[in-house]
Amino acid sequence: MKLHIFQSAKGDCLLLEAKDGTRILCDGGMAASMRTHVRDELAKLREAGKKIDYVYISHIDQDHISGALQLLEDELEWRLFDFHTEQGTPIREPKVPRPPEIGGIWHNAFRDQIGKNVGEIEDMLAAAAPTLLASAVPKIVELGEELQQIAVSIPEAIKVSRYASAELLNIPTNQLPGSHEKPKLLMVRDGQTAFDVGSMQLTIVGPTSDELKLLQKGWNNFLRDAKGKEQIKKLRAEIKRKIEAFGSETFDLRDWNGIEDYKGVTTPNIASLMFMVEEDSKRLLLTGDSQQDIIIKGLELTGFLDAGHLHLDVLKTQHHASEHNFNPAFCRKVSADNYVFCGNGSNGNPELSVIQMIYDSRLGPKAKRALAPEADGRKFKFWFSTTSDMQAEESLQRENFSKVEKLVDKLIEKSNGQLTAVFNDDVSITLKI
Repeated sequence: MKLHIFQSAKGDCLLLEAKDGTRILCDGGMAASMRTHVRDELAKLREAGKKIDYVYISHIDQDHISGALQLLEDELEWRLFDFHTEQGTPIREPKVPRPPEIGGIWHNAFRDQIGKNVGEIEDMLAAAAPTLLASAVPKIVELGEELQQIAVSIPEAIKVSRYASAELLNIPTNQLPGSHEKPKLLMVRDGQTAFDVGSMQLTIVGPTSDELKLLQKGWNNFLRDAKGKEQIKKLRAEIKRKIEAFGSETFDLRDWNGIEDYKGVTTPNIASLMFMVEEDSKRLLLTGDSQQDIIIKGLELTGFLDAGHLHLDVLKTQHHASEHNFNPAFCRKVSADNYVFCGNGSNGNPELSVIQMIYDSRLGPKAKRALAPEADGRKFKFWFSTTSDMQAEESLQRENFSKVEKLVDKLIEKSNGQLTAVFNDDVSITLKI
């Protein structure tokens, strides 16, 4: 297997390639990074007569889905050009490169997960986010950014489903290879088995029905607690009170206003679609933005943690290595030869504390060390999707990522050759598994 790690701004965008040439695009990153860095590279596949067999979208957050949507919009533009050319009513040829053929999409559509309340949720998020963003308190602004991102992502997720439909691009959604069943939500199910994708075997390790129910419950709570102008007024008053009291009282922003998340992780994130990918005894775990407890539960349900620990060839670190999605217990149970970090310093990700935590699980005190015997004394490598120099000058992202680079340099020196690292200063870097 090969894993091509693209420049994807604050998001994830990876191209997984099997030994037989089967390809899976794992998330699409931000639309801007797709336009700037990724789509020219993917267009080369079409020029070479190659395709993307599947596009896998882990969840609806904008930094995962908007780049995939851009790819579908590019293809739709080319299909319109083809149609008019065939009809003898030619229009201007698209200025964007034509994407490769896409064989299918794996994506748990937001409307299928939530139901008829999608529009109301979108409206309420759009109303609440600006008020939070107007705060001078960093943590409240961060929450506002998260809500705003989800508000934008919902219509993008709906567009992905619409563009893939039979009426437009006719790209099968959630149709697993070899299956003739009616497509349905992809999740861990009783009695499930791994399925072949070319020379690779994939096993769904998350979400379970529990996470999808929690997702639905959280959004319904949001509607119940924020519905109507009077509720928005109350929300503004509550925000004002919280800001004034900030520092003199403790409150949990993330469980506030009825949005039920899980230990600091938003409900869309814990519903991330996750896969264990295997080929020739090599293993890659794709985690989306899920949370450590959810990942461990999925690995236990699917038998990958029967020994109480798991050593992988590659771990795609969850949620850009946010401190809300990692803890020492996870790092002890799940170790890898290669750790892939997607993120450009936005929201402080990858977090320095997480990088240190992973390092400690390999070369720290015995009480923090990874449990898998294979990890003991074994060399390991960090792969980063970008560099500080790729970020705008004097930006917070550049400042944050510079700290990442300095910490990694320090850890490499301290490791006596056990740790190495690769930073992506081009369009992509390739990890050969």
